Amino acid sequence: MDSITDNTAYGPRSRPKPKRGRFWRVFWISLLIILLIGGGWLYGTNQGLQFRRLLVGSVLSSQHPQYVKYMRFLLSKSEFDQLYSAFNNPSSEQTNINQEKIKRENTAEAAGLKSFSDSIIVDTVTTANYTAKILVIPDPTTVHVVATKYTSKGQALSELIKNNHGIAGINGGGFNDPHGNGSGGQMLGLIISNGKVLSTPGGSYTANALVGAFLKDGRFVTGSYSANELLKMGVKEAISFGPQLIVNGKNRVTPSVDGAWGWAPRTAIGQTVNGRVVMIITDGRFYWDKTHRGASMSDMVHLFQKYDVTNAIAMDGGGSTTMIKDRQLLLKPATNTDVGMRYLPDAWVVIPHN
Repeated sequence: MDSITDNTAYGPRSRPKPKRGRFWRVFWISLLIILLIGGGWLYGTNQGLQFRRLLVGSVLSSQHPQYVKYMRFLLSKSEFDQLYSAFNNPSSEQTNINQEKIKRENTAEAAGLKSFSDSIIVDTVTTANYTAKILVIPDPTTVHVVATKYTSKGQALSELIKNNHGIAGINGGGFNDPHGNGSGGQMLGLIISNGKVLSTPGGSYTANALVGAFLKDGRFVTGSYSANELLKMGVKEAISFGPQLIVNGKNRVTPSVDGAWGWAPRTAIGQTVNGRVVMIITDGRFYWDKTHRGASMSDMVHLFQKYDVTNAIAMDGGGSTTMIKDRQLLLKPATNTDVGMRYLPDAWVVIPHN
């Protein structure tokens, strides 16, 4: 009888060659190819250059410039200088003021609605990179600037709307925040509320403020003005920030401006050709939705163009971006506070006529 060891089924077998080494060779070769192709696109094409600008601008506009130094490998010194110039000293263009007055159209009464709030359109646009909330207000004379009642602390947008008998609103301009605690009390830039100058950099005659402003009849203008110039024009409400997005129907966002501001939560305000006010905010910075990096300034222009907006300007963004209608937050702000939103020095608030 044959022994068990004589059975070839139980004899020594040849071992297969390990596949691990082959896997890693394929992996590193594939990675090298991806890096070569990606690096060629990133540093060898105009699209790659703009992508690098937007990456740097996203950090620059976050008010944490100390981190920009770690991104020096992305751009040359001259390209960095262009971004800083576009961010700190944006060019401006004055709105051509039509002599034809804005008509107050689509009031609640004329449309047969129960309240003015019902006449405000609320739209939502969702993309792979951000969600946008859009308010369309039919009567521009109901849009006002309101400011915090405190001297060293801001108020939540919900308070600013409630205290001024409003029904909707968005955040406005920037504020001085030396300790980074988001107190929002020291407003920056030129601010006019109900015809009264609340803040003016450099004095009433210094034309260094890039503003969005409403005349008494509801016409919306943007440009670089002094407080004195605005008051002479009949401006009743104004907040300075920027950059300008659309002026006289023309897109004002250049590649340098787009790159300087990057991607982020955004707030902006504008007016259509027929006088309606359009307020837009977006989410971003992967704060609540981990796939949403935010909107660029070009993204904001494209959103406004869908509503035939002829003049529009950006307001403070990032953690300040907030929109409320009928006491409801329309998007979660990219911030964590005890009231669920940042404290603000001022805001654009819709206040119906009595």
